[in-house]
This record gives sequence, C-alpha cells and structure tokens, in this order.
Amino acid sequence: MVDGLMLTIDVRDRGPDVVIGVGGELDFGTTPELLAVAEPLVTAGRSLVLDFADVTFCDSSGLSALVRLHKKAATSGGALSVARLRPHVKATVTVTMLHRVLTIVDEVPEVAAGSEPR
Repeated sequence: MVDGLMLTIDVRDRGPDVVIGVGGELDFGTTPELLAVAEPLVTAGRSLVLDFADVTFCDSSGLSALVRLHKKAATSGGALSVARLRPHVKATVTVTMLHRVLTIVDEVPEVAAGSEPR
C-alpha cells in the first residue's frame, strides 16, 4: 500500500488483472502518485481495474491521468476499467464525456474461474 498525504493506493495482483484501490483526493498534487504505480503496469500490457470506491474528489488532473492510462493500455495490449465511482465523481466523468471513452463498471469484476493469483 502506498499512502500519500491525501491519497491511498492499494495494489492487488490477482493474476489475470491488477486491482488498484484508490482512496482520498485525486488532484494535481496526488495524481503523480497514481501514475507512478499504474503506468508501468499498463505499459507492460496488464489489465487494470481502478477501484474508485474511496475516491472523495477528482479534478481535471485526475481525469487527465485516466485518459493517459486508457491510451497507454490501448497501445500496449492491456485494458483499463474504472470501478465503483461515487456519484459526484461519476457526475464529473459524465459531464466531461469521459464515460464514452473509459470503461466504467459498477463493481470490481470477479477473477475468472481457474485463474491463479500471482
């Protein structure tokens, strides 16, 4: 787990994918922390699920990071989805039309049957 002043990041490698639990405020000051953890994984072609259940705030820097991770996942053969958005964060994603670009899911997907965690 990575704990910043305003952001927590919990990485769970489940084998077929990596779930990154994000909590706190995702803004100009904390977005680099998320990118430092998530970018190497998407660049390596891993499938990522960003669990935003505990994200209390997300500004344009956070939204930009999501777009950046989405593009990197698309070019490296990985995948990116964002799960469990709080209503006010989901409203921000929707008003900026990013829900048309990003894969938004209500829950963190279950690990596929027969998959072994790494």
